[in-house]
Amino acid sequence: MAGALSGEAAKMMPIDFSSVESLPDSHTWWPNGCSDIIHGSISIPVVDLTDPNAMESIRLACEEWGIFQLKNHGIPLSLLKQVDDEIKHLFSLPSEQKLKALRRRPGTTGYGPAAISPFFPKSMWHEGFVIVGSSYDEAKKVLPGHHELARFCETMEEIQKQLKIVAEKVTGVILEILGVRDEEKKWIKGDNVAFRMNSYPSCPEPDRALGLAEHKDTSIITFLHQTQVKNRTRSEIQTQDQTRGLQIFKDGIGWVPVHPDPDVFVVQVGDILEILSNGRFGSVLHRVTVSGSAHRYSYAYFHRPSSEALLSPFVSPPRFRALTLKELDALKVKGRANAMPSISI
Repeated sequence: MAGALSGEAAKMMPIDFSSVESLPDSHTWWPNGCSDIIHGSISIPVVDLTDPNAMESIRLACEEWGIFQLKNHGIPLSLLKQVDDEIKHLFSLPSEQKLKALRRRPGTTGYGPAAISPFFPKSMWHEGFVIVGSSYDEAKKVLPGHHELARFCETMEEIQKQLKIVAEKVTGVILEILGVRDEEKKWIKGDNVAFRMNSYPSCPEPDRALGLAEHKDTSIITFLHQTQVKNRTRSEIQTQDQTRGLQIFKDGIGWVPVHPDPDVFVVQVGDILEILSNGRFGSVLHRVTVSGSAHRYSYAYFHRPSSEALLSPFVSPPRFRALTLKELDALKVKGRANAMPSISI
C-alpha cells in the first residue's frame, strides 16, 4: 500500500509514510524543489493577552497580517503537553489500526486526508484526524483499550473546553474593535466547531512536497498549535529545517514562515470574520511545508457559529451579500477559490 496509491485513491487514503523511502509522483509538487520561501528577520506579530494594549495589538495584527501569535492565553502548558502526547500516540499507531476510522469523504470525522485534498492535483504529505463537537465514535475504532480511549477523550474534551473560552474572549475583543453592539455579539459563541489533528512525517524530499496546500479557513478565527518530534540533533534541525511548517502569504513580501513555539497559539483570521468585518480583516492564505529531519504535529480549533447563522457585514455599505454558514460551506465545496468572490457585491 505504501507507494502504490496514486490519483484519487491516494487522496482518499493516506499512504503508509513509515515505509516510503522516496517521494512518489503522486506527492511531488515541485519537480525542481520549492524556492519561494522568505528568509530573514520578518516575523508574525505576537499578542500578549494579559497586556493592557492587547486590543490595539490584535487590531493591528488582524488589519495588517490576518494572523498573530497569542501568548499568556491562560491554557495550562501541562495540558498542551498532554494534548501533544495524545496526538503523537494516535498517529504512531499502525496504519491498519488508523484506517479503521477512515473517512469516506473529506470533511467528515475520523482519519484521512485534509478536507482540501479534492481541490488539488497532487496529494499532500499529511494525515489527519478530525473531531466535531464531543463525538468520539471514530476514536473508539482506533483506540479500543478502555484506559487509553478514556485518557484521549478526556484530554481532547478539556483542550476544546479551554480553547472555546479563549476563542470567545478573543472574538469578543475583535467584535469590540469592529464596534459591534452587545446584542449583536451572538458570533462569540462557537456552536459548530471542529478540532483537527495533523501529522506531517519527515519527508525524504521535503523541498518537493507539501504538507497542506495553500488555502483559507472557513472560520471566524482558527487557533493552531504546532509541535515537532526531532529525529536528528537540534543544530541539524535549526540549520536544515528552520523554515519548515506553517507559512502565511503576505502581500508584497511572499511566503513567511511561522516558527513553532510550544507556549503560544497561532490565531488566524478566517473567511467568516472577513465577511463580518466587511473585508477590514482579511482571511489569511496559508500552507504547510514538511521537514526532512523532524516529524511535525499540530492541531487546529476552528471557531465557527451554527450552520444556520446568517453571515453579513456589520457595517455599510456591505461588500458581501448575506448568506448562511451552510451556504458558504456549500460554495467552498464547489470551488474554494471562487467562494468569496462569488458573494462579493
